[in-house]
Amino acid sequence: MQEKLLNKIRYNNKNDIISKINLINYHNIKIENIKYRKKYLNILKSFLKKHEKNLTKLINLEAHKTIDESKNEFNYALEFVDYSISTISSYDFEKKSSKTRKIFYKSSGSVFAITPYNDPLAGMIRKIAPSIAAGSTMIMKTSAHCIYLCKYIEKHLPKELKKIVQFVFIKNRKLIEKIVQNNHIKLVTFTGSTSVGLKLNDIKTKHLQKKILELGGINYAVIFDDKNLNNVIEEILIRKIKAAGQACSSINKLFVSKKIKKKFEKILKEKVSKIECGSVRIKSETDFGPVISSGHYNFLKKLQKKSIKNGYLICESNSRNDTKNLFPLSLIKVPFNDEIFDNFETFGPLLGVSYFNNSDKVLKKISQSDYSLVCYLFTKDQKIINSSKNLNLGSIGINTTKIQSPGSPTGGNNLSGIGREGGIWGFEEFLTTVNYVIKK
Repeated sequence: MQEKLLNKIRYNNKNDIISKINLINYHNIKIENIKYRKKYLNILKSFLKKHEKNLTKLINLEAHKTIDESKNEFNYALEFVDYSISTISSYDFEKKSSKTRKIFYKSSGSVFAITPYNDPLAGMIRKIAPSIAAGSTMIMKTSAHCIYLCKYIEKHLPKELKKIVQFVFIKNRKLIEKIVQNNHIKLVTFTGSTSVGLKLNDIKTKHLQKKILELGGINYAVIFDDKNLNNVIEEILIRKIKAAGQACSSINKLFVSKKIKKKFEKILKEKVSKIECGSVRIKSETDFGPVISSGHYNFLKKLQKKSIKNGYLICESNSRNDTKNLFPLSLIKVPFNDEIFDNFETFGPLLGVSYFNNSDKVLKKISQSDYSLVCYLFTKDQKIINSSKNLNLGSIGINTTKIQSPGSPTGGNNLSGIGREGGIWGFEEFLTTVNYVIKK
């Protein structure tokens, strides 16, 4: 299958893109009716289930996820479709606010969606499903690192869906500006780095346009005490190696109370010694695979080298050395305020560790971060739990890293983005209101 897909990719030119935008705009009326939206969502669900084996394999091949992780991602993508079907089955699109006034909820218009490589399938479906549910047509651009998955979907997508969802394949980045500037595009939704998000936000248009930007995060985790320490460390490590650390909600830096340093490092080293990275394309399953590219591997190596100058390597996982770009899980002791983990989103299996005496100082540092996406706090102290509600973050996990679900809002504040994906909040991002008044 992969050999067939590795044919030369035909990239779209300006005329191709204009044609695709005009096509979805023409078919906007097709999904004004809620009955048709349900129909299209059920077609999407059937399509995914029919192609589960090939889609899972492509996640494994292109995103370098283990087979188990690839299967989990497929199931996660399916959950977004189910959630969207459930949402429009019960959502009140026409609300009466008085005897003469109604509020209609309708699509904001056609959408341009840009998705990353780390969750190639789920990243697409979490935008496509609520967009269809809201009655919006979509132009989809995904990462070049998962272009064959995208090509496969484009090729096999049922013809009914091709009228309302079109894929674009772009080499010339100036064409992205042309899409954003097209007056049929009323909403742009992007998941990716802060630097790219800011560039998208700066594109000048001659029409008003809404943007949903889920951007990068320098995410902190804090262990305040030794409550369930063994399980806490286990969960932090599992969270860190998911997608080889290439996830928006991955932990960038870990703060640990000095009171439990000895106990923490003993458990940590024991657990990390049992973790192994290796090729995900062999039957013998490894814990996590390689990072996405040699460029990203080199980026991580540079950060590691710089961080060790002011710290030291606490421990490192095993590596099979059986494929390129394998970066072992590496935990580095760094200062409380450091130049690397406080300023760069590692987006890989590289984790900074700092020790602290003052809990208030840690919480203050987190609250002042410009990258306010998510943090994880592990504690038995109710005072800390209560005060965490005041932190300016998109998501907060207390004694857990399991914060995401199709029914929950994800996204950040400040330089970590604007708008939300997931849940009723993500669905409503695609809607606008009509104030409808009849004088009797």
